[in-house]
Amino acid sequence: MQEKLSCPECRSAITPDQININMLLAKCSHCGLVFSFEDRAPAPAPKPDTAPAPPQAKDRGDIPMPPGIQAQALLSELNIQISWRNRVDGFLTLFTVVWNIFVIPFAVFAVMSGELQVLLFLSLHLLVGAGFLYVLISNLINKTLIQVTRRKLFIEHTPLPVPFRGNQEIDAQDIRQLHVEEYVASTTNGAPNMRYALHARLHSGKRLELMKGFKNPEEGLYVEQQIEQFLDIENQAEAKEI
Repeated sequence: MQEKLSCPECRSAITPDQININMLLAKCSHCGLVFSFEDRAPAPAPKPDTAPAPPQAKDRGDIPMPPGIQAQALLSELNIQISWRNRVDGFLTLFTVVWNIFVIPFAVFAVMSGELQVLLFLSLHLLVGAGFLYVLISNLINKTLIQVTRRKLFIEHTPLPVPFRGNQEIDAQDIRQLHVEEYVASTTNGAPNMRYALHARLHSGKRLELMKGFKNPEEGLYVEQQIEQFLDIENQAEAKEI
């Protein structure tokens, strides 16, 4: 319902053309009184809270130990061992075997027949096959060892060094948060093969990729949870975490 405005002096009705709505002032045309009607103006509607709510940490409960992972928590240190045997990519295995089955016989024939120009032509193919074979063997026999103390977090891949997965040593007190992210590891017939990586965010704001190649999220989340519990790191939400 609209409220009619009147002059407080002579009670004459105030018409719209006598009102300055921006300054909340009115002038009576009958007696000439200029007065404020701020006390009678409706209160402005509260502005909606448009600020996005901060992300909430996900309560996952205690994640059970996945197959291929062993963890032992002592008073002074946490030891986690991860075997990569059951995480070998099936397509990588098939591609490596087929590639080398076709290339190696040609190389053997070239050496035995003395046709070294053929061996030179196959050199690039042999290097590719050897590279894939090395990755396959390292995945079959390698283990990743994670040792966490109150001072350090150390990650070692053994017995074979893995390209682009060097050993890491981080000051444990620098770690603010751990989280797991999903990424595309490869594609098969246009379909993405998803894998999961464990990341650390330091107090300085820097982000580090600690490990990658987990086949399912539970593996990475279990490792994350074990380290955070040992270092008494409160689980907080991260923008890209799963």
